[in-house]
Amino acid sequence: MGDRLFRNMTILTTAIMMWVQYSAWAQATITMDNGVLKATFVDNSSYGVHKKGYNGISELFHKDQDSTLFVPDFSGVNLEHIFGGDSLISLFEPRRQPMTIEGISDRKVRLHQPETGISKVESWTTFQLVDPHYIDVEFRFVVHDKSMFNHGYIGLFWASYINSPEKLGINLEGKRKNSGDPSQWIYVQSAKHGENGTHMGDSDGYHFYMAPNFNVDLAVEVSEYVFTKPYYYGRFHNMVFAYLFDNPEEGTIRFSKSPNGAGEGKPAWDFQYLLPEFEVGKEYSIRWRVVYKKWEGQKDIEKEFSSWSKTWIKLKSCV
Repeated sequence: MGDRLFRNMTILTTAIMMWVQYSAWAQATITMDNGVLKATFVDNSSYGVHKKGYNGISELFHKDQDSTLFVPDFSGVNLEHIFGGDSLISLFEPRRQPMTIEGISDRKVRLHQPETGISKVESWTTFQLVDPHYIDVEFRFVVHDKSMFNHGYIGLFWASYINSPEKLGINLEGKRKNSGDPSQWIYVQSAKHGENGTHMGDSDGYHFYMAPNFNVDLAVEVSEYVFTKPYYYGRFHNMVFAYLFDNPEEGTIRFSKSPNGAGEGKPAWDFQYLLPEFEVGKEYSIRWRVVYKKWEGQKDIEKEFSSWSKTWIKLKSCV
């Protein structure tokens, strides 16, 4: 009788532990599917082969492509750095700090990161699945203490780790800096990590201080090529992955890339937002759109941006 009771208690305890583990997993990820895109969103938790510390979109599938766009161990649209120009004491602070995930609706999910330990930044990232092949993103943040930011600005950095595309670089509409060249589509690829890692906009006149030992490698070395339109894309098999940006009211967007951010043959297609002269306690926000669809040519990317930007102009006029 005693042995049987012990066995039953052991089975019950194991079942409870498995349920607790499953519940923690379920709360760490939310999957949305509209029949075209299937996206899994995650906080800084690990699950399966996905590693701890890689928030954002951990899996992104399209009905016309059976491989996930992002490296399974890592993620896309991953908030990974908060910086102010000095070498970071805690590299990848947003990946190391607590973060929670919440489903808002069957098409919308929000990540919340409470005030971080060093940079003292609180943030909310809202992802919305939009038919047929878009994910709209709004990022809001508040700096609660500016003691880490000694050079008059805050920088935030997002990374997307791409799962072995044929071409490692990105495509942007731009030209050589300070040239009279016409704007055109340009393919850019760094020879190694950190080399010519960042692309500024052609009207980006900011000069943000970065210490000699600044350790966000991709933000340091600026390419001679600037972008003239606030979007870029990369190719993945028969698909295209594109970022479309809404020009922020304050500050500036910069593009970044690495040929091996997640290892050999697995590039990082990234971006930064830099905001000068911010106020403590004030909420700031930026917006962008992720496009993941079958490749239809460069003109199609231009049309996608034109359509989306018109939508934002209408929304802004109503505010």
